[in-house]
Amino acid sequence: MKGHLKEKVRAGLPWAGAALSGLLLMAAFPPLEWRNAAWIALVPLLLASRFVSLRRAAQLGLCAGAVFWLVSICWLTRVTAVGWIILSLYSALYFIPPLLVFSAWTARRGVLSGRSNLVLMVLVTATWTGFEYVRSTLFTGWPWNPLGATQYANLPLIQCARWGGVYVVSALVVWVNVALALTILRYIETRGHWGRRPHPELMMGFLVMALAVVQGWRSLRHDAPEGTPLRVTVVQPNIPQDEKWTQEKFGMIYGRLRLLTEQALRAGRPELIVWPETAVPDDIRDSEASYGLAYEMVTNGTPLLVGSMDTEWLEEGPRYYNSSFLFDTSGVIVKGYDKRHLVIFGEYIPLQPFIPFVKALTPIQESFSPGHTSTVFRLEKPAVPFSVLICFEDTVAPLAAESVRNGARVLFNQTNDAWFDPGWASKQHMIQCIFRCVENAVPAVRSANTGISCFIDRRGRVHDVLDDGNGFTRVMGLRAAEVRVPSEDMPLTFYTRHGDRFAQACLGTAVLALFFALRPGRDETKKSE
Repeated sequence: MKGHLKEKVRAGLPWAGAALSGLLLMAAFPPLEWRNAAWIALVPLLLASRFVSLRRAAQLGLCAGAVFWLVSICWLTRVTAVGWIILSLYSALYFIPPLLVFSAWTARRGVLSGRSNLVLMVLVTATWTGFEYVRSTLFTGWPWNPLGATQYANLPLIQCARWGGVYVVSALVVWVNVALALTILRYIETRGHWGRRPHPELMMGFLVMALAVVQGWRSLRHDAPEGTPLRVTVVQPNIPQDEKWTQEKFGMIYGRLRLLTEQALRAGRPELIVWPETAVPDDIRDSEASYGLAYEMVTNGTPLLVGSMDTEWLEEGPRYYNSSFLFDTSGVIVKGYDKRHLVIFGEYIPLQPFIPFVKALTPIQESFSPGHTSTVFRLEKPAVPFSVLICFEDTVAPLAAESVRNGARVLFNQTNDAWFDPGWASKQHMIQCIFRCVENAVPAVRSANTGISCFIDRRGRVHDVLDDGNGFTRVMGLRAAEVRVPSEDMPLTFYTRHGDRFAQACLGTAVLALFFALRPGRDETKKSE
């Protein structure tokens, strides 16, 4: 009986390790934000995969990923419970490849060779990072919660994102996790007798992290607050999602926008006022009420950036866009931008003509059409070029880099997180924008209907957050701040110029590593199921 119980406990330990890794990863993200948990989160999973077959290692990876995603994006149930489950299980698949590499390598080569372990650290780190990149780009991409985002508050560390994006930070976190796991395994498999052998895994793990932090500190110390000052006021009307499109509530929505904008004008003379995504409840170019309100506000002497729907009338029918328009002080729309990266099931329904029942699983009535080009707006006074990222577009790093390459020197994120509030989606969303700033060395301004309206400088410092004084951000109000906009001739970062070359190199390495992991090997050590 005792032996049977012992076997059951032994069989359950790998699953417990996988679940623990999923929970530790979840804890590193909002709402808990135990960012240091990320540095050890993968260790239980890696230890568990050492003592099982490749098939079981894949199952353990799926288990850890499912635990992490089901908990960390449970706010999605406010929109679609079915979509929450499907998206979580899909995202969990990306935990499998690095586990296969780790399991296969340790089975064939063991963990007692320091040189072999250093190669394994490179392969596992590259595989995790490469497949995180695939998740962020495949099928239009799902770049939410990359592992590196857990370190958003560690300003010195995240400065390395200028070279390879958030993926470099993810790679650093994985690198340290693998180093710790291999160090523990060597201790276990030598039964605590390390002798005088060198242990380069742990040394190299922390050395690379230390170099990144030191380089980041140097960048922050020599970062002078240069640039053109731009006075911006963001408006947050805090309209509940179930009231945004109710015609009886249109008067209330217009009233809040007017009240907050007039308060902004009385509080000081901003050089730009920003309304959030779809701030007005209809198509501003075809609505007398919406256009009239914007015209009334800008003729007081301050330009206005407005989030609104837009409609293009074609022979085959209307096309709808999620757009942003810049009004000058004469009431003219000088330029517009149509959102390019649409949210699946939130703004468009995939394969709707072929699978009509899918529409019943989503809250949207009609799909939006994507825009096709980046737009660089320009204020007259001061002459500042900027681009807009609408809603979750600030999670898509290439869009921000393209805008900066095209000449934008400040990014505006107009968003509406009312779909998911109350919850921690807003904080998970905001931390993505921090990395767009660091990657491209430009500041950002966020205006939310509900969510987190704030300002972020070019090094990723968050300041002037709109809240109630106690940290609660789901409020109606406004926030004014000065933004230092870099000059148009500023040197572009490596990431802005070359994009995701680091992540793509990791993906290439990952393909080779998986080829090694999945090929039949005569020397593979037998592992228990």
